[in-house]
Amino acid sequence: MICTRLSCTRFCRAVSASLLALLILTSLAITQAPGAMKNVKTTPVTDTDTDNDHEEERAEWFSHGRKVPGKSAAALRYRAYQVKMQARAARLALARAARGNSQVPAASSGWTPLGPVPLASDATGTGFQNYNQVAGRATAVAIDPADATGNTIYIGGAQGGVWKSTNAATSVANNVTWTTVTDDQATLSIGSLAIQPGNSDPAQSVILVGTGEADNSGDSYFGLGILRSADGGSTWALMPTANGGTLSFSGLGGTRMAFSTAAGQTNTVVAAMAASSEGVVDGALTASTYRGLYTSADAGQTWTYDAFFFGGASESTSATSVAYNAAAGLFFAALRYHGFYSSPDGVTWTPLAVQPGAPGLLSTTACPQNYVTTCPIYRGEITVVPGRNEMYVWFVSLDSNNNPADQGIWQSENSGASWTQISDSGIINCGDFDGCGVEQGFYNLALLAVRTAPRPRTCMPARSIFISARSVRSIHPARTLRF
Repeated sequence: MICTRLSCTRFCRAVSASLLALLILTSLAITQAPGAMKNVKTTPVTDTDTDNDHEEERAEWFSHGRKVPGKSAAALRYRAYQVKMQARAARLALARAARGNSQVPAASSGWTPLGPVPLASDATGTGFQNYNQVAGRATAVAIDPADATGNTIYIGGAQGGVWKSTNAATSVANNVTWTTVTDDQATLSIGSLAIQPGNSDPAQSVILVGTGEADNSGDSYFGLGILRSADGGSTWALMPTANGGTLSFSGLGGTRMAFSTAAGQTNTVVAAMAASSEGVVDGALTASTYRGLYTSADAGQTWTYDAFFFGGASESTSATSVAYNAAAGLFFAALRYHGFYSSPDGVTWTPLAVQPGAPGLLSTTACPQNYVTTCPIYRGEITVVPGRNEMYVWFVSLDSNNNPADQGIWQSENSGASWTQISDSGIINCGDFDGCGVEQGFYNLALLAVRTAPRPRTCMPARSIFISARSVRSIHPARTLRF
């Protein structure tokens, strides 16, 4: 998912309007599917006969000069971070000793920031894969509800950390300014963001960040836990474990995160976590690393793994999405090879009696508790219309050749008790040779509902962006954006 400075500013303005829009965003193609199964290496999803987007060549070019044979880039970066912090501590200790333990003045970095700004994508200079000016993947966006003006927004980069703007609603996109707030943290790989509701002071907002990008492209690094700030991003603490320290987050990636907005329950938050192939290859995923859903009852200070299958973690898989439906008073989550689940408290989870999809597609026969990889849901996304008991899901499966298959977009207006399919033929037949279908749905599928007026609209991409007017009965191309 790509979020440029311009698109984020417009997004802020759209949220504060009084219409409904459903955004389904997907970005650029890479090679691997998100959330490898534990102890199973991810199978790249490519087709050399139809590789119009040069996925393998692009990934190979990116990796050139950035890897050591047999080593994980994520692990090497973390090792470098540890060495840097050790050297910094030693240098400060020597400086204090030399000054008689007096306070050591901060050193000037001597560096001038050059971004974030779009960069030229024609790296070869030959025109190969030239998308003109581009920005890196933005994997998460959160608008701070404590700021009634809509100016305070946080963005997470795939490997760029968290950035904050306090003038994001300004009318001129080029005047929006961004400040990095996590450059001193152990990892800059970001997968999800959430802000606790119920606060009225942006300087005291509780921000949670799921580190690690579970999209598993050639440059998707795994995370080290959940970052928490209780002062609007000024300071951070890393929560590296769950269940009192017995379960490690290392090797996982955050996919989505959702707070309850119910009165007296705003400390409850659920994080959807997925495995990363880099975590598997590097050995970061161990017997104490579990994929799935994690719940916190104290606004992210401590976490508990939701082992809601009888067989425990051995039956759990990557969680690809979670959302809170305030009108229904329920959390909803999508689990790979299992289906869609709901919970009133983020702790007790049950499968939806009526699953989205064609009749019987996600039945208990097709998707037993002891999961099978033939269960036709690989990645699912969920979104809720603010202020309504109306939500949408979109999910894809993998066929026998590991190619993504579209299982449709579905709407529910009764807390998930029943579902109506929304035609997405406009996505499949959009007229863009390189941008139709769900060819990359294993990697870049996202769904978001926002208020607009006077009729809801639906935007959805595979590598392009599509739009639908409210009745939300069909989807057609709006304009094609190449990132």
